[in-house]
This record gives sequence, C-alpha cells and structure tokens, in this order.
Amino acid sequence: MTPPAATGTERERLVRGGLSPARRRRPGWAAFAVTLIVTLAVLGGYFYQQAGAKTSVVVIARGHDVQAGHVITRADLSTVAVAGGLTTVEAEDLGNVVGRRAAVTLLAGTLLQRSMLSSDGALRAGEAHVGLAVTSGQVPADGVKVGDTVEVLQVPGTGAGAGPADPAQVLVPAATVWAARADPARAGGMLLTVTVPVEMVSEIVSASGAGQVAVARVVTGP
Repeated sequence: MTPPAATGTERERLVRGGLSPARRRRPGWAAFAVTLIVTLAVLGGYFYQQAGAKTSVVVIARGHDVQAGHVITRADLSTVAVAGGLTTVEAEDLGNVVGRRAAVTLLAGTLLQRSMLSSDGALRAGEAHVGLAVTSGQVPADGVKVGDTVEVLQVPGTGAGAGPADPAQVLVPAATVWAARADPARAGGMLLTVTVPVEMVSEIVSASGAGQVAVARVVTGP
C-alpha cells in the first residue's frame, strides 16, 4: 500500500528543517566516514611505530678488527640500535659472546651474528678450563672480568719464617678468563675459570687448593 504523499506544508517544513528524504540518510554515511578515518589513523600510527622500533644489538667496536680464531673480549664489542627484524645478537646476550672464538674475521662495525662465532667454544687442542678460588689480595682490587688476560702465579705459603718471602712463581704467563664471579663465601674473593695449557692443570689446581694462587691482569701483544 502506497503511503500518502506529504502535503505541501509538510514538505516545506521538512526542507526548512534539513530533513528532506534525500538528506535523512546522510548521518549514517557521515558516521561511517568518521569511523573509517579514525581506523586508518590508528593503523597508520601503529605501522609508523613498528617501522621506527629499534633493537639494541652487538657490533664489533671501532678500531677492533677481530681475526678468525681470536677469543672475543668485552673491548672488542659495542652495541648499536637498529630497526627491523635482523638475525643479529641482541645486546642483552653480549655477555655470552665474550670468551667465544671468532669463526671468521670480523671487521669493525660488523653487526654480530651467531654464525660468526665458533661452535666449539674457546678450547683448542692442548687447552683446558681450570677453576681458581682467589681471595682479596690475590686478585686486582677491581676484580677481573670475562675475556681478560691474566698471569697465574703461585705465591709462597704463610710460613712462620722470619726471612724474606720467596718470590711468586709464574705458572701461566697469559691465561684467558672464561668465567668470573664473586665468591659468596669470602668477601673480596672471586671464583674464576681460566683457559690454560693442559699440562699446567695439575700445578694450578694444587696451588689453588692450598690457597697459594694469585692472578694479575696483563696486556699481551705489541
């Protein structure tokens, strides 16, 4: 059944009030347009943030080209913030890189990837990891850290003799610190794991067990 047509007076009132049949449907389209604009703005902001998000990763430090086979130290490394999904070593894993051997030559500025690290750890044929327990006075006051090169010495025992103490004996002139942490049982002491020649393991263990081992940080090379 066809509804009765609006009278002339009713049509004039609708037009003056902005409620003509053609315009009564526009508020729905306007709401849709506003929703679309807001949605696009939110998506745009999200993708902008994603594009600008950066991750701190490990990089070979400036002036520190690392040769293949070199045991990586903290001084060889730095961090840099990069954007994008890269297969690099994140900065939070830097400590796990120190002490590893480089599988290939790494130029300064190279973003480090795990494939660039040797999978066989830091031990080579003829080397061993040995544990040391050193007390305050047998280690530098600021301690030693992973990757440091240290001289391992056997110090004289604390005898009651009145004469001058015998000089310390160098057991290993250059050992690499593989792990280091504070000794919870002794204030100022440290528990160390160092890489040494395998033939020196017995002497080092004996000296450490007797409390007669000390380490000194040294610099090797030219």
